[in-house]
Amino acid sequence: MTIRKTHQQIKEEILFQLKESPLSIEQIRKKVESNWSTINDYLGELKKEGKVKEIISTDKAKIYQRTLGDTYFDIPITDEERKKFRTLFSLIIQEYKLRGMIPTKTHFAKCAVHIIKNDSSKLSDLPTVWYLYGLIPQMIADPSQDYQEEINFEHKIKIKNLIKEFIDQNGNKGSGQIQREQHKIYGEELYILSDEFFKVLNKKEWKNEEVLEILNKFFIACPVDNEFPEIFNLTEKVLSLIRKLSLLDIELQDYRREILLIFDNLWKFIALYKLYESRTTGKNALNKENLFKFYIGNVLEFRKKTLQESILELNSIYLNKLSKFDPSKINLSEEVQEIRRIMEDWTGED
Repeated sequence: MTIRKTHQQIKEEILFQLKESPLSIEQIRKKVESNWSTINDYLGELKKEGKVKEIISTDKAKIYQRTLGDTYFDIPITDEERKKFRTLFSLIIQEYKLRGMIPTKTHFAKCAVHIIKNDSSKLSDLPTVWYLYGLIPQMIADPSQDYQEEINFEHKIKIKNLIKEFIDQNGNKGSGQIQREQHKIYGEELYILSDEFFKVLNKKEWKNEEVLEILNKFFIACPVDNEFPEIFNLTEKVLSLIRKLSLLDIELQDYRREILLIFDNLWKFIALYKLYESRTTGKNALNKENLFKFYIGNVLEFRKKTLQESILELNSIYLNKLSKFDPSKINLSEEVQEIRRIMEDWTGED
């Protein structure tokens, strides 16, 4: 005798099937063993409830993704990883509360990374990613949430000692300081240079030379990936524009807003690529095509367009200044001047 599934059971089964990757209606239908029309109707209900979202819609197929909202860009993690994260977060919150403290989001996330990256915790299977402000847990660490212990960690005492160690060392530090120190601990040159550049741009006054010096180092450290040539190419465009403005004897700080905006957009673009790279390399790497297609591809494209718009804005400033610039003001070395004289007399004949 076949037991008829209830309305709620089918919806729960749909969510269960979507927990690890997006699926089409046809794929869900086969897994749940129901008809296409029923699955389509229930997906519509789940969509209204905010539990799933339609990420691809064509005449041939509709693909749905589960939306838990507890990981960056809803990138999937396993139920086991989720339980471990929540248990770890609970232990961190408990220790802060014992000291009469409430951690900031930065303190909370960096404390979790400190534990995960310590071999003695035996939690190295938990995924971490490099993103805007450095290395963070893939599951969003929210100190306002009421996390509970869902797993009995084998090395719980060691984990609690690591939490205490982190708070002792960092409890009185600002979020920015902890962030900068972490970048140095893990030797992430690109993040260290980004910290330096934003620090310079936020100074009351800065010289062209110090801006260009950091940018030159940033260019050298920029990722080169044949799959994503835009990362290097757009970085080169941004740096080239700022250099050309400087060659026109322009004080770069006079365009503080524009330079801060263009670098901020560049950094958001690169940081999302770094997140993608984090989850497609090393232990428990995710499928590159799926991660890009279903989770970050649209966001990456949006950030690229935003960056390109800010490049156009700064380029229009450059072209306007160039049209009014007197080339004779450029200080050339004697060697360069001699080359110019030779080239002016050269006819192109042997």
